[in-house]
Formats: sequence, structure tokens, C-alpha cells
Amino acid sequence: MIAAHAWPREDSGELLVDGRPSVLFVVVAGVSLGFVTARAAAPRAPEGARREQRVRLLVRAAILLAMGLLLWMLPSGIAVILDYYGVLFVLALPLLFAARWLLAAVGIVLLAVAPLARDAIVAAGAAGSSPLEPLIDYLFTGFYPAVLWLPLVSIGLLVARGDLQRTRTRVLMVGGGSAAALGGYGATLLPGVSAEAHSGSTAELVGSGGLAFAIIGLLLVVLDSGAPSRWPRVVLAPLAALGRVALTVYVGQVVVIAMLAPLGPAGLFSSPVGETVALVLVGAGILFGLACTALGRRGPLEALLSSAAAAAGRAALPPAPRSMRD
Repeated sequence: MIAAHAWPREDSGELLVDGRPSVLFVVVAGVSLGFVTARAAAPRAPEGARREQRVRLLVRAAILLAMGLLLWMLPSGIAVILDYYGVLFVLALPLLFAARWLLAAVGIVLLAVAPLARDAIVAAGAAGSSPLEPLIDYLFTGFYPAVLWLPLVSIGLLVARGDLQRTRTRVLMVGGGSAAALGGYGATLLPGVSAEAHSGSTAELVGSGGLAFAIIGLLLVVLDSGAPSRWPRVVLAPLAALGRVALTVYVGQVVVIAMLAPLGPAGLFSSPVGETVALVLVGAGILFGLACTALGRRGPLEALLSSAAAAAGRAALPPAPRSMRD
């Protein structure tokens, strides 16, 4: 993500880091939602627990939407993802506790239908002439269209429901994700098919989404292999630390790049400025993440988001019976 925003570009061509980090964000979101709602998704889980999780997700969505709108006001040149993320979370609410067959069906159908719907909207010119233009942008035609990405969240939930601790689930993530990546990007060999970053085509969603699932599955295998050597965890500790403060680092890099706007907005830094900015931002993010890990604390924005969501979730729970309170 940081490389996509800061690394110099010799021309207007696509870099390997373009588009794929944002898709990985979405897949991680789907898997994470499945992980944190696992107990509430159990067949006999009380409805109150499910309502609590829905409220938590809605509060997270509202905060991310507000953060994103504020970041768009900065002259960073970055296509901010947070507000789109918030809209995507709202769309994901009905899927939180859906049956596995429904999650699979939503994923498959939307992968095929959503890009066609977006193309039809663009061809009709509806996005630019309708008073609903902002909503259409968030759902279909923007940088990170929520409806087009919803199938990735749905499949992420499905994978998490399959138990991430199981070897079979991890093998399916690596093998199935790799096959999807090859299929999606390989489809570009056919006439008229594109998997260009942010194109929102079925080929891009399948290719980038498959790559994201394969990466997550591979990391789970490597970090949880049970080998006596601790080298995988040591080597990947900086990456894990950075992941724990991802929201804070995201907001921080947008602010820093906005402050450096006179040197060039995101994606337009010259060399060696761009390389320097990218390395400094990554290094600072890792150090900050390691410091938070050592102190046993979350990043400040992660803590804010979690605390606000937890408080709202608790407030949504039904009052305890009088005998329990006494």
C-alpha cells in the first residue's frame, strides 16, 4: 500500500503493488469478521450476541466512513479507502450469520453479476447525472466499489466458518487461491478481458482475490507450522507488528504524504524522494508496531475503533434479569 502511494513511477504503467493491497484489505476484512463473530455464529447462539456483533460492525462502519471523509479533505492525492470500507461493512451486515451455502452463492453470483451491473451503469451514464451519484460511486463506480467487493467479504466469511485452525482449510486457501489467481490473470489472454488494477472486472476480482487468499493461507501455514524453530515468527515479526497498527499507519501515511504535497502527490514522487518516503514510512510503521506490541497495547486508532464498537455493542444487549443483577 505504502509502495503504491510513494514509489516513483517511470511511466503511467501499473506497478505490481497497484490494486492488490486494497483487495487484500477486503479479503482480510471478510476473514476477520468471520473470526471475531465465530461464537455468535454458532447454531444455538443467543440472538442478543448476534445483535451485539451487528451493532459493533455498524459502529465501526460509521467511524471508518467519518475518518475516510476527513482524509479526503487532505491534499494527499491518495484514493482513500476507509469510507468505502465503511459502506462495505454496512452491506456485509446481512451476511454476518448467513448459512455457508448462502455465503458461497452470494460470492459466486456477485463475482459474475456485479461487474456487469457496474458496466451497465457506466454505459448508461447514470453515475454522472443522478442525484444519487455519491451512492452509486460508493457501490459501483468508485475506486473501491462496495458491491463489487462484497463477494470477497462473503467468501472470506465462508473460509473463516471453515475453521482457520484446520489444515484442510489452509490447504484450500493456498491451493484454491493460487488456482483462482492463475485463472483470473490468465483470463487476460482472452480477447477483451482485463485484470487491470481497480478495473473491477471479474478477472481482476478473481485474480487479486485468489492471490489474497493464497497469501493469508500461506502465512497461516508458515506461522503455525509447529516447527521447533522460531525463525518464521522472528522473520515475520515486523510484518505482524505492522499489521497490528494497520489503521493508525494508514491514516498516518495519508497525513504525511499530504504534508509532502509540494514534492508531489501520491504516485508522482520523483526518485530518490519516492523511495525515501516509502522506506521511511514502512520503517516508522514497523517500529511503531513493535513498540505497541512490546507494551501490550493496540494502536491508538485501533483502540478507539474497538472501544467505541464494544461500548455500543454492550449497550445493545438486553438488560440482565433482576436475579442476575442482584
